[in-house]
Amino acid sequence: MAAKKDPAKLARQARDLIEEFNRVVLDDAKDLSAPALSEATQALKSLVDRLPQAFEQTADVLELLAANDRITVEEGGDPKAEVATTAAELRTVAADSEKLAKSLSHPASALFLMGGR
Repeated sequence: MAAKKDPAKLARQARDLIEEFNRVVLDDAKDLSAPALSEATQALKSLVDRLPQAFEQTADVLELLAANDRITVEEGGDPKAEVATTAAELRTVAADSEKLAKSLSHPASALFLMGGR
């Protein structure tokens, strides 16, 4: 049974929205205010806070697929070994993204206290 929604499509939509965000911030810089940037940063922090779970769940599902012999590796590699390595790397990325979320806490808080003129 296929997933009801395509996870890759959802991730691409998120990527595209961040790309649009980057353009808007630059293109509309003169019209933005500190409160608008604060609100945007709070939303970005919320996004970053969810990344560790996304990477952890990806690793979990990958391991589940491997346990059910649903993974193959090109060039005759050992699927279980490749999955173990890849899952460990995804969990490292999850930990790194947790650090990013924590690093974002201070500037997000500081922006929250800024007003505009």
